[in-house]
Amino acid sequence: MEGEVRQEGTGRSPPPGPQEERNYWEDEDRIRELLALCFDDGIYPTEIDPGEMTVEGREVHFKLNTSLNDIKVKWLKERIVTVVYKDVARFLPKNIKDDLVKAFEDGWILGNEQFAENTRRGRVKVEGPSLVSYVAKSPVVARYMINEGSLVILLGSKEYKVLFKPWMTRAEFREMRRQEDENTFWVIAVQVPLDDMPFIHAQIEKAIGPIIRAYPADADPQRRPW
Repeated sequence: MEGEVRQEGTGRSPPPGPQEERNYWEDEDRIRELLALCFDDGIYPTEIDPGEMTVEGREVHFKLNTSLNDIKVKWLKERIVTVVYKDVARFLPKNIKDDLVKAFEDGWILGNEQFAENTRRGRVKVEGPSLVSYVAKSPVVARYMINEGSLVILLGSKEYKVLFKPWMTRAEFREMRRQEDENTFWVIAVQVPLDDMPFIHAQIEKAIGPIIRAYPADADPQRRPW
């Protein structure tokens, strides 16, 4: 018949369509148990979906299943508190910052009648000079810390102020840092020679501008310099 167009078959199957992601919300309880094993007991599960893998040269990247990632974020927001070290506390060595968290646990968490079932310490991960993530052993402890907002913790004979804030995802943390960077310009003078110390503030003000706030060069201002 005139005008009729025939298309010859190629003998090949059409390419497969995109595979539908599994819905892990149906298995939320098991996923939460695996997350607890990791963060509470240090057991890293292997029977968990590692995500979609792509290889670029010598690097391997994984993209988590959307629902699995959402369950993970939900669990972390229930259990993690961002601890912010204020003033001189932010310049303390890492081991002293860890001791501050332990002192907080000893004074407010362990043995507290509100948390009768909480008998173990949480997990601490350093995120930056003034930030650590604290993984509480129960959501009740995390909510208590966030509701407190801030505390002055006594370590030895010194008092240090810390803030407790809700945990943030990496994207939320980057956005917070971006907003801070827009409003704050930090200058860190490293390894200043002794003979330059009397002039350092004047030199910074001439090079950058007025100093709004300065922190002591010594992490412990009560310690004698010699």
